[in-house]
Amino acid sequence: MPTTTPATPAGDHAPAGAPAAPASGTAAAALSPSAGSPAVPSPSAGSLASSFDRVIDRRGTGSLKWDFAGRCRRPADALPLWVADMDHATAPAVVEALRARAAHGIFGYTEPDEAYASALVSWFSRRYHWQVDPAWNTITPGVVPALALAVRAYTAPGEAVIIEEPVYYPFREVVEDNGRIVAAAPLVRDAAGVYRRDLAALEGVIAATGARLLILCNPHNPVGRVWTRAELEALAEVTGRHGVRVVADEIHADLTRPGVCTTLFASLSPEVAARTITCTSPSKSFNLAGLQTANILIADRELRTAFRREVGAVGYAQANALGLVACQAAYEEGEEWLDALREHVAAAHAHLTGRLESIPGIGVSPWEGTYLLWLDCHGLLKDSGLDPRSLDDFLLTKAGLWLDDGLIFGAGGQGFTRINVACPRAALDEALDRLQAAVAELLASRGSAAR
Repeated sequence: MPTTTPATPAGDHAPAGAPAAPASGTAAAALSPSAGSPAVPSPSAGSLASSFDRVIDRRGTGSLKWDFAGRCRRPADALPLWVADMDHATAPAVVEALRARAAHGIFGYTEPDEAYASALVSWFSRRYHWQVDPAWNTITPGVVPALALAVRAYTAPGEAVIIEEPVYYPFREVVEDNGRIVAAAPLVRDAAGVYRRDLAALEGVIAATGARLLILCNPHNPVGRVWTRAELEALAEVTGRHGVRVVADEIHADLTRPGVCTTLFASLSPEVAARTITCTSPSKSFNLAGLQTANILIADRELRTAFRREVGAVGYAQANALGLVACQAAYEEGEEWLDALREHVAAAHAHLTGRLESIPGIGVSPWEGTYLLWLDCHGLLKDSGLDPRSLDDFLLTKAGLWLDDGLIFGAGGQGFTRINVACPRAALDEALDRLQAAVAELLASRGSAAR
């Protein structure tokens, strides 16, 4: 399913004045050499590090992020840093593998072969010290479809499914759209802005609802936590004691801050793996979402059979031929590129944090993983008197920024916004320039009104 920001009624985002942005026809125009022209690399673009600052014009490619502002009821000149895909070209090894496969010219029904299985096993062994059996794997066209299939496989209509809000909004959608009930166990934000899991509250939710399925987000989108082994072991103890199965969305597992490594939930022990559905994909790490390939790893035979029954029931069989090629190449030859990307995202986080020191009322939550930063705007709301429900409209129409409003992530999301920093530094600085100008204007108008 496409992960678009929920549409707002027509006219809700009609510009109420010129945004604090260059007067260009589209957001991309301020960043690209010219509309439709090829990207112009910097002189040092041969290095991996500098390649991430190369500006690539994505307009005219059918990009959800760049070509469909009108359909999503957003102004054409809003800079899109919302949906979780990157404005970086994928790893060169992936491009070369796809080019070689495309040259063959035949794209018939395709199955993952032994080389694909070997690449998958080696990746999880090298990166996570988790030994995977290829027989555990079921390929789906994405992690979100897999979440929906898991909800259908392991619960009945009317039963409760636990999610930990604020969380990636399709979690709620796949539960409710399949006739199940969301049992929210909200995360708790401590004095330092770090999100924690309230295990006592979680047990209360389990007892009150009878839920036997929990969808885990690890690393957590949007709050940026990479759950520690101790935190996951505590979750495993509670869910195990109550007979709760865990669907672990670990699509962002590769995208941690340098020096931090994701602990995959199923890797805790064979006992935990036996009640876990692990949802993985190269789509976030290597910018391959359009090739629609996810690897769903289920160690328990009965759980795997139930999941595959739902996959078959919707008529899905063979995987995307090019998606298989891309995944294999990424896992075999993309490691150096991925680690360079992680350094780039860490640098973007540091740069944004530094620039926010000059933008009153906005801070960034402590960050450990994903390329999505969770911006705390409560100070701005307080200082300006802006209604929290109007925050997204202010960012869109006054700052010219298309971000993801915290409200769509559920309980605890109000007063926050999510920004995607997997972009060239020029785009990030453009966004921060727009934000700084809009905030200054808002606070100045507030001061004038007070006088």
